[in-house]
Amino acid sequence: MNMRLVFLIFLIVVFAAGFGFISYSQSTGISLNEAYGTGNIVITQNTSAGTVPHQVNIVNNGNDPVKVEVGDVLTAQSSQDLVIAENKTIKKNNTDTISAYCLDPSQRAIPGVKLKANGTSTNAVKQVIMASNINDLNNATNAQVQIWILTSGVDFNIYSRESVAVVETQKINYTKLRQIVSDAKTAISTRFNVNVNNIDKLNQNGTSNSTGIVGGFINWIKSTTGI
Repeated sequence: MNMRLVFLIFLIVVFAAGFGFISYSQSTGISLNEAYGTGNIVITQNTSAGTVPHQVNIVNNGNDPVKVEVGDVLTAQSSQDLVIAENKTIKKNNTDTISAYCLDPSQRAIPGVKLKANGTSTNAVKQVIMASNINDLNNATNAQVQIWILTSGVDFNIYSRESVAVVETQKINYTKLRQIVSDAKTAISTRFNVNVNNIDKLNQNGTSNSTGIVGGFINWIKSTTGI
């Protein structure tokens, strides 16, 4: 018997078993973007401009649990774009409140506005979020400013709409905000081992595109067996 064919059959069996396990693991919930695409969830901005982190209300009207993950992006035409700041699973026919950071200091959050799930953030933003503490105001504010630096540049306008709201809400002055910005730049430079002048390039490195598990496995078989 052709040993190459035997090897191929063995790999397919192993892959089928592994893929079945992965499928079973994923059956515990669908992604926020997938759920939004089905029209079974409603996402609403809860908190006013200047809140750190913001809170959004997610209603899951579907029959599947919805996995909300760090880095999921929420957008709206009339309100602040947000990025999810915690991992949660919302049970079917259930409602939960989720923390999220702002993505753009030039926008202003408006309570009651409906948001839509719109992909995922870059890896740099995700790393900042995962290193933050959403339950500590000072830590979360520093993380919020780091995200603004990543998304809007090291020289983002601190007198823009959401950043002004943060100053007003936390009752701080702009000297304090400038210090937070300076500390945030230092934190980013240290975390990613880059010069301040190169920070703007970090957010250009998004999540990688892939051919998927099946496609990647088939390509690997072809390269291994020569078939």
